[in-house]
Amino acid sequence: MCLLLIIATASVVSAFTGTAINTQASLNTCARSATFIHASSSTSLPDLNYGLSDEEFYNYFMDEVKDCPGRQTYSSVFVNATQAIVQWRKRYRGNPLLWKRVFKKERVIKELVESAPVIESVMQVVASNQECEKFTIIDLCSGKGYLSMFLSEVLPKEKVERFILVDKAWAIASKDVTTELKPHHMNWNHIYGTNPLSDESYFTTWPIPLYTSKQDLKQSCNQRQMKKHIFGKSNGPVIVLAVHLCGTLSIKAVEMFNNNENVKLFVLKPCCLPPMIHSQRGEIFRIGNHEFDAKDVCSNGSFNKKSWTGPPRWHLQPKFDRWAEDLFKGIDIGIPSWDIPTTYENRVMASSENGSKAKDEIKIQVDGGFQNTYIFAERQPLTSAIWGNCSVRLHNI
Repeated sequence: MCLLLIIATASVVSAFTGTAINTQASLNTCARSATFIHASSSTSLPDLNYGLSDEEFYNYFMDEVKDCPGRQTYSSVFVNATQAIVQWRKRYRGNPLLWKRVFKKERVIKELVESAPVIESVMQVVASNQECEKFTIIDLCSGKGYLSMFLSEVLPKEKVERFILVDKAWAIASKDVTTELKPHHMNWNHIYGTNPLSDESYFTTWPIPLYTSKQDLKQSCNQRQMKKHIFGKSNGPVIVLAVHLCGTLSIKAVEMFNNNENVKLFVLKPCCLPPMIHSQRGEIFRIGNHEFDAKDVCSNGSFNKKSWTGPPRWHLQPKFDRWAEDLFKGIDIGIPSWDIPTTYENRVMASSENGSKAKDEIKIQVDGGFQNTYIFAERQPLTSAIWGNCSVRLHNI
């Protein structure tokens, strides 16, 4: 069976030269040339040690995360991820403004804690793959791309072709379309900028290339373009990662798994509930063969930066649990009815001859947080490290 990790094949840029190759313009996934957008090089260069040696920085960061949720359960992930951050630090040495923007300690720690179960599952699937085709990995609603940045440093480059960072906040990745970033665009100098010490494009320095793709997942035309130009033209297995997806974006992510049989692994960590507008319209959500009433899962309330406006957050947990359950039920692995899942301590799992899916409760949010649901789905052949033991280590952190 051909495995598929999401890779942008419609827009290709040489990972070695950084020069653009003619590609499908509609996909907006071509990489930037080394001279496209430069990181700021007008500032004076700092002391290259940043006050700490790389070994001292590694020890400092490991001490910072020693008490984080998941630190013991995902010990090797935390070690590998910290080593990855050291590599980021080396990459941006000589560009202090860029390093300061990338390494916001609390943000990076939050991203690592939330991503640890995802990183582990991807490492397991990639390691177990014996096919000759390389994976393509799609990072949905990627933000700056921390998850892909971690994985680029820790996965074997002989098994992964590239990462596609999908987010509507990117500019169109074409030097013929975008000559400069606008205020509403997400800054991508950490991917396409230039090292002021060497004039080398950062794009060429990632062990596994990172490509950006401007896509609004709520637009059906974007979904069709991705199906045609990414899923339909990928030669190897695809992995779809969807961490911290808000509202109905989680539905769009599940549909990507359902509608593209070459997706090998799918991981979803849902976030915010859908807004009340869907309930007010009397909508019925449909995912695969499953449908449910919007009023059962929609809610008022939102974050404005770090401030929550809306009903008490604890009040939303029953709706969030129902939301996660409905998303899980919507994943199509060929099960004809819903009366055959198996429940373990912190996992609900269902399997068929086509694959398996699981809904895990992994406590990464504490102090009143409840968004601790991770949903996994994998098509055959299954990775034993993920599915072999469903009751022992899921998941007492």
